Amino acid sequence: MNRRASLIMLATGAVAAGVGVAINWWRTEPSRPAVVSTAALFAATFPDPDGRSQPLAQWRGRPLVVNFWATWCPPCVEEMPALQQVRNEYLGRGVEVIGIGIDSAGKIAEFRDKYRISLPLLAAGAGGSQLNRALGNDSGALPYTVLVGSDGRVRERHLGQIKPEQLRRWLDQALAAG
Repeated sequence: MNRRASLIMLATGAVAAGVGVAINWWRTEPSRPAVVSTAALFAATFPDPDGRSQPLAQWRGRPLVVNFWATWCPPCVEEMPALQQVRNEYLGRGVEVIGIGIDSAGKIAEFRDKYRISLPLLAAGAGGSQLNRALGNDSGALPYTVLVGSDGRVRERHLGQIKPEQLRRWLDQALAAG
């Protein structure tokens, strides 16, 4: 192979590697909260597992972690005890963590009782998928977690299982900002 052909192959490989790095960065870049309205969130009412209607407006004005999940979603089930732990740590500081289940009230009640979950769980069924998308989850995949600031604005979003350390960072920043 002559020198020119070698240089062309090397340049082509470098460009391909650069494109691969850029794509990987884009796919793993932490989600930046776009301007997403919470109007649909605070207008919604869903039943809790015991059948009582719970208007989401009751949590307006305080930092609110909203986790979209389902009992049939393994990463959702796996992260729920960590969400409960973070809720326990931050509830006294005015934070609430809620789970909006894309599931039936009966299945959510069974899950709640089995895992001794006390954070508010709501049974949104398929209606939760629409709200999930309205809060910036274009794919509709689960789990999906959103931090709404006390000002009612979406501050952070995360698609996939969230780590407790990440959630704590979000909450500490939100509480420090006021």
